[in-house]
Amino acid sequence: MKAGLGLAAALLAAATAPRVANAGGLERPNGISARAVGQGGAFCAVADDGTAWHWNPGAPALNSPTATFGAELVIAPRSYVPIDAAGTRGATQSPDTPIVPVPSIGVSVRASDRVTVGGGVWNPYGGQLTYAKTGMAAIDATQDLVLEVVGGVAYKVTPRLAVGATVRLGVGLFSVETTDRPVTSDISGFGLGPGVGFGVAWRPIPRLAFGATWRSAMTVDVSGSGKLAIGSGLDLDMSHEQNWPQSVEFGAAVAATETVRVSAQVDWTGWTSFEQLAVRFPARPAADQVYALDWDNSLSFRLGAQWQATPTVAVRAGAYVDGNAVPDRTIERQYLDSTKIGGSVGGGVRFGAWRVDGAFDLVAGPPRTVPDNSAEVGAFGGLANIAPGEHDGSVYTFELALGRRM
Repeated sequence: MKAGLGLAAALLAAATAPRVANAGGLERPNGISARAVGQGGAFCAVADDGTAWHWNPGAPALNSPTATFGAELVIAPRSYVPIDAAGTRGATQSPDTPIVPVPSIGVSVRASDRVTVGGGVWNPYGGQLTYAKTGMAAIDATQDLVLEVVGGVAYKVTPRLAVGATVRLGVGLFSVETTDRPVTSDISGFGLGPGVGFGVAWRPIPRLAFGATWRSAMTVDVSGSGKLAIGSGLDLDMSHEQNWPQSVEFGAAVAATETVRVSAQVDWTGWTSFEQLAVRFPARPAADQVYALDWDNSLSFRLGAQWQATPTVAVRAGAYVDGNAVPDRTIERQYLDSTKIGGSVGGGVRFGAWRVDGAFDLVAGPPRTVPDNSAEVGAFGGLANIAPGEHDGSVYTFELALGRRM
């Protein structure tokens, strides 16, 4: 089992860059594809690169076949300051987060006049961080992520309408280190889980485009092993379910002029699937670790624009507001989340059939202060906020991609 986990970690090493909250704390507010990021993520109606299988599986049938090879770098500084009921501030706690380029690869090819096939690989959810141990009861380190391997087919119903579907395989990696929460432990695991996606792309006139996408929930069954500091120490096999959420996106894009296109999008993410984080030990159920989450669904609103400055040079910009899904009661240092405001800029240069795209995105917001309500809830300790204090952070995303029309 240890060797298998080591192999899984090696295969997924490129996918362990830090992630800061989208609603739910496990998805970046704006990610996957330099072209999408540069337009604030308002990409469902456009979806004109190799990552279209993620954004809208119907779009590849209406676009030119293409291949995209991209990488992104995410820098996500964050901090937590505990504040007790009397208002006394503790020492600032900041985690170590790895900064690793994350690949994003997608391709589409024509199988016939009406059918386009392809696929891709990307990391839509999750991340890794480690806090210095303080000796207090806490979750000290976590890794909770999924790498998606996607295959898709798109069908052109008419010259202006297409539908598409994807089969998604989630490759999940999970680990957690705790101090007296409820016991001191070091646990890790790896697993697989299926999902699907559907998309519709409709372009009723050349200057107007609409898109809709649904991605199913994805349950990744993780298995592995861990050490628990019970008695003289126990080595136990573990199991865990990663319940990644379903999502729905609606978008529209209009060419306001011959050179300017404006796009808008609304996203819904079903984070209520995160009811709890449960680590089970089949050989010793009394040692199971269960953490309440009770997250809420979320909405985000996005606007983007592209200016075709010359036939070969495009300039892009975007902005968005991304909602909060983590309630005060269950937010912890690992799950930084709040209502976030983001902005992005980007551009691209075309060289014949080749193009290079880049983007920069910044998301930030005011610190979120969670009150210490332990006195208010009294004997109902299960209603007390787990991590009262000030939660703060921001995300800097750098994207670069090379694409080619096939």
